[in-house]
Amino acid sequence: MKTVLSLLVSFIFINAQLGADYLAYAKIKGDLIPLPEDIDPLAVTSPKDLLDVEYGKYDGPKTRIGVLPVENSSSTNSYNISYGSGEKVTYSAANYNQVPVNGIDAMITDILNHTGRFRIVERQVLNDLLDEQDLGASGRVAQPSAAKTGKVLGAKTFIKAVVTSYEPNFKGRKIGLGGLTGGALGGLKVGGSKSMVQMAFRIIDAETSEVTFSKQVQVTMSSSSLGFGGAAWGGSGILGGAFSGYSKTPIGQAVIIAVNTGIYELIKQIGLQPTEGSVIQVTSTGQIAINLGEGAIGVGDKLQAISKGEEFVDPDTGLSLGSTETVVGHVEIVKVQEKFSFGKAVDFDASTLARGDKLISTIPAGSFQYGDAWNVKGKRTNKKR
Repeated sequence: MKTVLSLLVSFIFINAQLGADYLAYAKIKGDLIPLPEDIDPLAVTSPKDLLDVEYGKYDGPKTRIGVLPVENSSSTNSYNISYGSGEKVTYSAANYNQVPVNGIDAMITDILNHTGRFRIVERQVLNDLLDEQDLGASGRVAQPSAAKTGKVLGAKTFIKAVVTSYEPNFKGRKIGLGGLTGGALGGLKVGGSKSMVQMAFRIIDAETSEVTFSKQVQVTMSSSSLGFGGAAWGGSGILGGAFSGYSKTPIGQAVIIAVNTGIYELIKQIGLQPTEGSVIQVTSTGQIAINLGEGAIGVGDKLQAISKGEEFVDPDTGLSLGSTETVVGHVEIVKVQEKFSFGKAVDFDASTLARGDKLISTIPAGSFQYGDAWNVKGKRTNKKR
């Protein structure tokens, strides 16, 4: 009994430390409604409810990730815009019929930042590395260079979004929804003028370049069901307001909803992983330099030290299949800088570690809190007061 009680107290304490809250809320007419664990039905029956999503409070460790450029594999042409330089860009009706790939890219990065759960590799740093290494499009993440990039960036995970279908207007066409609903609805006859987007969201292991998770999302919007909750892409949001017009069109809102749905699923997959870093070097005084800085680690935190042995590479693909690993002890953090930190060996000889050896936080990542499932008619409960 004491053991069970102590575990319960520990669980409550850890979640309190991490600022446990509902994972995310739908912002509807000023109310914050906790989202349920499964939001796929909402994306089908009530997509506009996912237009404005606000993430709950989170004060725990942050995972370092890289966001790869959005890929357009649909038959629709892509449209690139400049962002990040303060340049004002105005969309015209003609632009709505093309896929704004780097606009979606910026949207994904912006939302991931707002979740408070990730440290995102600087875009310019990632772009420079992508220019130097073959990590693009279909072949980019399947090359051995992907593993090298992951090591250089200190990122454990890459996020990749692919626009697989983009149709600003279609009428009376039968579209398949099996990818989203597991085949439960089969096909749906759509009448009138609607816009539809399909996107695939992937999690890629930065060390092996393996796709560890993939999520297909499909969203259909019509002018009659438009909502205007996407404030982050309205006036003063990303791209200096360039999306203000786009976000008020059926196809623009379909993209926003698809991105919100995809990121929600990505966070469920990687948001509970413990903080992980690597050894930069061991100094002559025995201090261990680590590629984890402010926001990812704190003074007094302890990490499990894992020494990497021989790496095994697939002779056919050239990809790393992993390496032998040996737990050698624990490291305690003694000093934290913006982008790196220093630790000391607690129960082993620091000289046994080498550059690139793995360090995994011993602090549990907590748990997700979900709202009650919403019924088919869209009645919602558990409003945040």
